[in-house]
Amino acid sequence: MITEVGSVMTEIAYVGLDESGSLTGDTPWFTVAAVIASQPAAIRHLIRRAALRSGKRSHRAAKVASELKWSNSSRRIRTWVLADMAQADVEIFALTVRKERRRIEDTPEHYAILVCELLSMCWNTHLNVALSLDRHFTSSLQIAAVNTSIYHQWPRQGLLSITHVDSQRSPLVQLADFVAGSVYSSYKANDQMVGLIEPRLEAVVEDWPHIKARWMHRWQ
Repeated sequence: MITEVGSVMTEIAYVGLDESGSLTGDTPWFTVAAVIASQPAAIRHLIRRAALRSGKRSHRAAKVASELKWSNSSRRIRTWVLADMAQADVEIFALTVRKERRRIEDTPEHYAILVCELLSMCWNTHLNVALSLDRHFTSSLQIAAVNTSIYHQWPRQGLLSITHVDSQRSPLVQLADFVAGSVYSSYKANDQMVGLIEPRLEAVVEDWPHIKARWMHRWQ
């Protein structure tokens, strides 16, 4: 989508972001992932098609597309979604945090740090973004704190809008959920399904103390 701002034409990138794993749990990994599309309408069918195919294969009623997530999908559905995503006009990014079984406090500040760390991988290319975050927090104060922290770090020459949504209402967030789930499972259980999107995936692994120190320094 092209939007005119003053006399400058700018392209808006649509980004869905979701996570897999537990910050507060005694687990070694946590993954956040983003899927970027310039035309989000063009990828709405990916989840819906997987749901319809599941019904045809099982000769049962098709699953409700909006309810599909990595955690409740069969391996076959996961394969369909990831394989179709690899052929779609999207960009895929993932950040996996090496927790080493630390229990990370689940605060707006920490969540914003992870969002910024992930999106810094692509915000030099996509300055103008409509960002949809899975509804990680429900309190309006927590949501405002997350937004303020992200806005504070966004490149000054860029434009950013943030919405916090239920993944059932955003196909882009649903796709990000499948990416996060596949990347997280590759570390947690040595699941190789992430290989389906690997040619399109830009992924990094980083220790939590390094990530936090880097962004806390920038916020001072």
